[in-house]
Amino acid sequence: MRVAARLAIAGLLRSPGRAVTRILVLAAAVGLLGATLLFIGSSLRTMAGSTIRSVPLDWQGPVGSYRSAQRIAAEVARQHGVAGASAAATAPFSGVTHAGSAGVSNAGAGSVLAVPPGYAQSFGVYRILYGRLAPGQILLDQQLAATLQARIGDRVTITPRPGAHPQSFTVSGVALITAPDVVFQPLNPQLGPAPAQPPSNAAILPLDTFARTIAPELPAITPASPGSSTVPGAQNGVQWQVDAQADPSALGGTPAAAYARSTQTVNRIQRELPGQVQFVDNLGDKLNSAAGDALYAEAMYIMLALPGALVGLGLAYVAALGTAERDRRELALLRARGAGRKHLVAVAAIESAVIGLLAGLLGAGVSLAAVQTLISGGVGLTPARGLIAAAVCVALATGGALAARLGATAAVWRASIVAGRRGVLRDHKPLWQRLFLDFLALAVSGLIYWLTASTGFAAVVNPDSNQTLSLSVYMFFGPALLWIGATLLLVRLRGRALAWSAARIAGPRASSPAGFLLASASRRGAAINRGLVVVGLLLAFGVNLGIFTATWNQQTTVDAQLTLGADVTATAPPGVAARHNLAAKIAAVPGVQAATPVDHSYAYVGPDLQDTFGIDPTTFTRATSLRDSYFLGGTAAEVLQRLRTHPDGILVSKETITDYSLNLGDLLRLRVLDRATGRFRVVPFHVVGTVQEFPSAPHDSFMVANLPYLQNADHAGGPNVVFAKASDPTATAARVAAATRADGTLVKNIAQQSKETVSSITTVDLRGISRILEVFTVLLAAAAMALFIALEQSERRHEFATMAALGARLRDIRAFVLSEAAVVLVAGIALAIGLGWLLSEMLVAMLQHAFDPPPDRLAVPWGYLAELIGAAVLGTAVATGIAAVAQARMRIGAILREQ
Repeated sequence: MRVAARLAIAGLLRSPGRAVTRILVLAAAVGLLGATLLFIGSSLRTMAGSTIRSVPLDWQGPVGSYRSAQRIAAEVARQHGVAGASAAATAPFSGVTHAGSAGVSNAGAGSVLAVPPGYAQSFGVYRILYGRLAPGQILLDQQLAATLQARIGDRVTITPRPGAHPQSFTVSGVALITAPDVVFQPLNPQLGPAPAQPPSNAAILPLDTFARTIAPELPAITPASPGSSTVPGAQNGVQWQVDAQADPSALGGTPAAAYARSTQTVNRIQRELPGQVQFVDNLGDKLNSAAGDALYAEAMYIMLALPGALVGLGLAYVAALGTAERDRRELALLRARGAGRKHLVAVAAIESAVIGLLAGLLGAGVSLAAVQTLISGGVGLTPARGLIAAAVCVALATGGALAARLGATAAVWRASIVAGRRGVLRDHKPLWQRLFLDFLALAVSGLIYWLTASTGFAAVVNPDSNQTLSLSVYMFFGPALLWIGATLLLVRLRGRALAWSAARIAGPRASSPAGFLLASASRRGAAINRGLVVVGLLLAFGVNLGIFTATWNQQTTVDAQLTLGADVTATAPPGVAARHNLAAKIAAVPGVQAATPVDHSYAYVGPDLQDTFGIDPTTFTRATSLRDSYFLGGTAAEVLQRLRTHPDGILVSKETITDYSLNLGDLLRLRVLDRATGRFRVVPFHVVGTVQEFPSAPHDSFMVANLPYLQNADHAGGPNVVFAKASDPTATAARVAAATRADGTLVKNIAQQSKETVSSITTVDLRGISRILEVFTVLLAAAAMALFIALEQSERRHEFATMAALGARLRDIRAFVLSEAAVVLVAGIALAIGLGWLLSEMLVAMLQHAFDPPPDRLAVPWGYLAELIGAAVLGTAVATGIAAVAQARMRIGAILREQ
């Protein structure tokens, strides 16, 4: 082993320049992989954290009484993994009255939330706008306070149910219940989370006050009673419950790990409190969905980064080829002197370990610097994560160095000693060429693309608790097989087409400088092809990466606008929006180009509760954008015109049209909640169009109607959302928020929405990973061309020295280097454009389901592509200049005497 170590170290020191080249190239490749892994880990932790924070109420456990709720909440709070637990309750009321200076005001049915002091600090279900939650007094929800025109100090009277004794309370403040669909949902642990239609009126009482006043007038809903699983929004008694919040630090760093630990915590609590409580797991439901998103994101990141990393490792192999001939002869000499294959492998392993250690540490440093520099806010590095990243980079670099070393000198292991010492080895066709695996890979890739395009197969994430990519994982084989097939085909050709073309142009006997250059190129087809494979594939990876991520990011912006509804949206209670003419007020804000009111409510189609949007068809398209692809059976303008000319018209989602066998002109009876009476009423509509997507609408089932007709049906007090178009959404949103702060609006803009939706499966954030990959690709493109020229200079040293000895000018010698570099660069760019575009087209086609809506065309990042090609040209120029200096300093006699 000592002998092998001395031989390995001596071999590296004998050619320090080549060793440094191998280390630098390998460090760049593993640096790319290391940066990708660090980014993926950070993205998963960010996704888990944002999902956990987005859940206002993690666990809700229905219980039978006030005392049970208090006792069980105290026991749950002591459990490991629980940040806090509290008793709470919800209940309906039939009406509320306020007698003030303006007269008597009444409001219809609603719901009461009863919580203990300090509840708002642990659970983000409401926030107090002004005032406080005082003992014996009541907090009114903003909408109810506006309806009753009640202020702090006024008294309101609540009637729990018809015929019950009214209860009078002093108003201590006004609050906004931010998660009413979760707070007032029916609690059935067997069915899981079932967010309900928010009540039209709501109030908040201290829990002990509620237990003394309202609760005795209503029946208690036990976990087994029918009232616990009724239609959302139709609660008929007191729902005592235990609310609990998970400790984020006890959950895992990834969504899948957090989901598993959340489920384990819930099960452990239920096991230790047998028969006392079962939870509705809101947190687990969200984390389960996020785990599927995370799996999809991981697959996307790896699919984008892996080809670049493999091409980078291919560069390491090419760098190892620079010493392949010398190593082959030396290894054959060692075998002739008695060394066995075991000793030769030891030499290669020790050499690879040294190079791998140095390249791995350098690559780890590069990857850490890259993610900290290129990713906004960093990736949450800790000493432990840094050490893990370094260890992974060293392991990858060592494996890559060993694979490149053995691959470059593989012929020595198979050949005889005599054959190994020959100047040239005879090549034999490898098995994959005899089996035509390159053509097979391209054919299968084309078949997958055709099947996907013609049948609409797409990647789906298995929604079960064990997150896996189901059948459609096959879609990743399409691009992968295209990469493999194209690479193997280029290797098979070995530059024959290029050599044949050069020979045909040069003619049978060269008589001019250009002819000599072409004749030389025709004899070096294999060497030129080797450079073309690496440079062309690396540039193709860059083109594919740039086009695909530009298209993805373009659609992320479109999706954000579709999710939010417009550049800027303002949400307010219906009564406030109508009384204060919020749409006109927002339209007058500087920066707002147009505004339109929208009423977002709900209605039942049969047993299905669906989102319903009331719009003004005349002004809607001024404040937001509609695409023709959103509608079926007509353009956006045609469908809106039909809605405008039919007051009772309604646009129905494609899914609902299919599920209920509806056609244009059909009568559709909807059950709409009449806010004036608190009861559902049947309202007739007529179907005038089919809609697939609509601003701010969910992805599956929804409906769009005329705003005045919907207002007359639900008496909700007017629109509750305003859409606005703005040239600078962020600045305009701030001005809108300032102008409408007194109205209690919640203002969002498209830039904010883009950040909020990056953890969704339809908007996987590729900006961070693309920045990392693009920077590495640009650097590797320059390195690839420089490496090709350096290898050409090394391989042709004897030839150039002979030409110089015979009187050739250095300018003529440099022309041979420059001409081959130009051929590789031009052919590589042509290959990159074709293969990169084809890969992007295939990826976009296979991921149609992930784009919402699908792109009309590919987006081309001209700036990045110019940088990529410019880097390759710059690398060529620098390497050519260095080669010219080396040629000028050639020791002709010493080179010619080399064996």
